[in-house]
Amino acid sequence: MALIRSDDARGRPSVHSIKYRKKDGSIGCKKRVSKSFSLLPGSGKFRGNINLGHEFQFINLDEPPDSKKYHFRIKIDYLIEVDGMVIDHTNGEFK
Repeated sequence: MALIRSDDARGRPSVHSIKYRKKDGSIGCKKRVSKSFSLLPGSGKFRGNINLGHEFQFINLDEPPDSKKYHFRIKIDYLIEVDGMVIDHTNGEFK
């Protein structure tokens, strides 16, 4: 998960593509997202430490900033791919 950074070496937002499983079991993907640390409107406190919150907060760069879909959260366990690399949630126990 170290690949998902908030900025690059020059201090600009780092852009990633993600694929994830939705709660209904379908697959979703977002082509251009950046990590976010700001609070979502109307939501509870966001824990920036993923070890405590177990989720990532992103900005969808393909949506306008005033859209309700601009900021979104994804549970770590629901992430399938980041930048085309598959995430192994089994910790290698099935190798």
